[in-house]
Amino acid sequence: MSSKSPTEESLKARYVIDPVSLREVVRNKAAVESRIEELENIGEPGDAERIAWLRILGRLQEAEELGWITLVKSGGETDTRQIVTPLPFQAVAGALRLAHVMHWQKKYSQADQLFTVALESAQSEIDNSEMNPVVARTLTAFAWQHLGKLHFDQGQFADALRSFESALVLRQELQSPEDQLSSTRQAIRTAEACLAQKVRPS
Repeated sequence: MSSKSPTEESLKARYVIDPVSLREVVRNKAAVESRIEELENIGEPGDAERIAWLRILGRLQEAEELGWITLVKSGGETDTRQIVTPLPFQAVAGALRLAHVMHWQKKYSQADQLFTVALESAQSEIDNSEMNPVVARTLTAFAWQHLGKLHFDQGQFADALRSFESALVLRQELQSPEDQLSSTRQAIRTAEACLAQKVRPS
């Protein structure tokens, strides 16, 4: 079997979104570990997915280091970890992944900066280019969704709700996959509930 072919174990790598925390939760850690190992063997083409799985497993330092490496390669950051602004469109996906890692590390200010520049770049691509309209809208929706989660974890439920609603509008327009639509609708329900109760989730 090719080293690039998923093993039977790694094919079991899945996550679900916890409806209270709005975070990804794995059911089979061994399967995810197996998938991470496969992705590492693949090399650079597997880095994007590997960052996500490392984050979900809580291996945040590894995820951050790999996130910076991929952001540099995409032209979104200098060797001294200065974010390029305006952020090149090709660096948006990498910036979102790294921002998500920093969010989980509770580096809220840095995460907010990355989410914001990524969102601005994606929205600019929607407004100014006919080359990547679907990709730009898709990345904008992801940016709104995860910026909402950043607000949510800081107890900023009104801001979170607005971000989730912005994500849902775009995802409905794009007729995004049902799992993406469902996760955004769940995030809206959870944010509305927390806003009504004025309490932070446990």
